[in-house]
Amino acid sequence: MAEEGPVVFTRRASGLVREVGIFTAMAIGLTHTIGGGINNYMVQMPYSAPGSSVPAAFAIAGLFTLFTAVAYSMLGVAMPRTGGDYIYISRGINPVLGFVTSWGFWLTELLSLGIIAYIDIPFWGTAFRIYGSASGSESAFNTATTLSEDQGVILTLAVLICIGSAIVTYLGTRVYSWIINIALVAGVIGSIAMVAYFLIRTGQSYSELWNSVYGAGSYEKIMNNPDAVAAWKGVEHGMGATLQASIVCVWAYIGFTAAAYMGGEVKNPTKGMIWAVTGAAILIIAYYLLLSVLVYSQIGDEFLYKYNYLWNNKTDVLREYIAHPSKPILPTFACALTTNHAVQMLIAVSGAIWLLNDIPAFFLVCSRLVFSWSFDRFFPEKFAEVNDRFHSPHYAILLTMIGGFFGVAMAAGNTWVAALDTTFLYIFAIMFGCLSAAVLPYIRRDIYEKSPSIEVAGVPVMTIAGVLGFTGNLFLLLNAAVGMVADLSNAFFECCWMGFGVILFVAFWNYNKKRGVDTSKIYAEIPPA
Repeated sequence: MAEEGPVVFTRRASGLVREVGIFTAMAIGLTHTIGGGINNYMVQMPYSAPGSSVPAAFAIAGLFTLFTAVAYSMLGVAMPRTGGDYIYISRGINPVLGFVTSWGFWLTELLSLGIIAYIDIPFWGTAFRIYGSASGSESAFNTATTLSEDQGVILTLAVLICIGSAIVTYLGTRVYSWIINIALVAGVIGSIAMVAYFLIRTGQSYSELWNSVYGAGSYEKIMNNPDAVAAWKGVEHGMGATLQASIVCVWAYIGFTAAAYMGGEVKNPTKGMIWAVTGAAILIIAYYLLLSVLVYSQIGDEFLYKYNYLWNNKTDVLREYIAHPSKPILPTFACALTTNHAVQMLIAVSGAIWLLNDIPAFFLVCSRLVFSWSFDRFFPEKFAEVNDRFHSPHYAILLTMIGGFFGVAMAAGNTWVAALDTTFLYIFAIMFGCLSAAVLPYIRRDIYEKSPSIEVAGVPVMTIAGVLGFTGNLFLLLNAAVGMVADLSNAFFECCWMGFGVILFVAFWNYNKKRGVDTSKIYAEIPPA
């Protein structure tokens, strides 16, 4: 294999180095995942999926997330290489399937990058609103309004966030680790404060808490608004609405596998992958379930629905009730739990930090997918180049940044539709990742024996987790497909994107064949570290 390396792959060694420790590997999964889904869309679901049980929706998506996490952890130990499920599927099932699913997931990451960069700005606006309330500064209120509503400013800042995140990723995993670990701790501190105040206020009237922060009688005015009351009466509660909400909950879980795409850069893959994928998934699921139960047991879906309704349809009326209303995001409602402006700022800023943390993690995943395709010679080989000083795939990062700008533009059109698009392609990818785990012990025994070969009654745990993950994710995929039918133009775009991925794979297969590269050997081997 050593002598064939230069012929089969782009070069003998990847050029990446194993600098990522277990804590950072977990941080990558946590920071990639905890962001817009829980801090933004969770409190909007009563309006976007009226009649749903949001905690139940998080539980449904979380169950299949756990099965997938176990499968990916074991695959990551068996194939500790950069590229994640592109490697798992192409080596465990089929090369073209591995490329096409990762091609779709790459688009998922680019769109999600844009969505998060775009919706992060109003979170900072909420922080300025709180500062304005504490200081009486009119300029702070004006800044809050600008960050929440001025599309030009939001787009500009979102693009700048993309550029900054690209620079952080370019500086290599050592610098990235320091930055993201500190940012993770900052987000966790704010989350602990928020959960603590929810627990402290248990049993107290949320209406009184809200009025003490947003103005006497404002809660009742929102609840009794005639238009909002009429709209709420038309809401039907049921499992169908909960399944609709679960689509967004799946989007909220995207990223718990992020460390898998860094497999060639994790110091101790055997322990690192288990902690970074399964360990991170367990923490994320527990946090989502706890927070959603606290929010919906204390605030309730009716008030959240009516606030969202007024914000989206009667903003001027809402401004009559509240002098400076904020976008319906989690900090808006959590900040009503206390009149302490310092704690309110902490909660608001931590929400913004969680979203900001996502974007460098998106860059890691996107750039490593591009790198792994190029290293296998199925994408322009220029993108497999690695910076000698920082050991980062600089051209792959540059391409990701350009794609991120496209994601920002898509998010500006409709973040809800863009999130649905990304969810569909994400499930499509991890579904086959789980299928690879299910069959790997039988069709690639040589690779399976490198994993924790744990068996129950003679059946590999990898297979059990893979079957459950594949089945559960197929259910979620069909569920998401129902939502896709609502916008056929987006479905058409996704089909064209995936079809182009197949064309790209075939084109590089023929190109490599003409150059004398034995393409059959590429996917018969795990890439060199």
